[in-house]
Amino acid sequence: MVNQYFLEEERLQWRGAEDNLKSGISGALTEATFRRAQAGDAEAITDLYNHYKPAIYRYLYHRSSSIQEAEELTTEVFIRVIENLPRYKGNGIPFQAWLFRVARNLVIDHYRRLNARQELEIHENIVGSTDDPEVLVERILDAERLREALKRLTPDQSDVIILRFLSGMPISEVAQVLNKSLGAVKMLQSRALESLYQMLKQEEV
Repeated sequence: MVNQYFLEEERLQWRGAEDNLKSGISGALTEATFRRAQAGDAEAITDLYNHYKPAIYRYLYHRSSSIQEAEELTTEVFIRVIENLPRYKGNGIPFQAWLFRVARNLVIDHYRRLNARQELEIHENIVGSTDDPEVLVERILDAERLREALKRLTPDQSDVIILRFLSGMPISEVAQVLNKSLGAVKMLQSRALESLYQMLKQEEV
């Protein structure tokens, strides 16, 4: 059923890539819809897919080397998610965090198979300059500079920046996605922001 469902979804046109990139997570899916999706209701599965696809696509776009690769990975994520949805119990992990963990693990497996470090594609309309590292990352004029700088961070640091500032995820959920303590993620974020700040400011000299 899952494969047939996604074979049909793959026939849809992947249009409006820029709209997808600008879309975040628009609130939580209703509990009733989620439970129906767990029970295999096709309409509820479609609602779940349409609700979370923009955010997952956005994350994978920034973690992959092309739009096509992001599309393929997004489809694979939802195949895995729907196949495992009946067994999802939560256990203190919100569904959104679990979903992004699936996406992150898929990216790691994908690039491990390719034996290549993931590339990042950043297409943000960011303007301005500041002496505040966090604001600088959010408003840096040349997004391509940010793209190149992110590639010089560790994978965990890149994930923190992408999830926090490009996906707008609360730091508590980032910790659940990365399976790390809140303190460890705060430290990763601090070090990542400081590294980006130093790299980007050096280029301005």
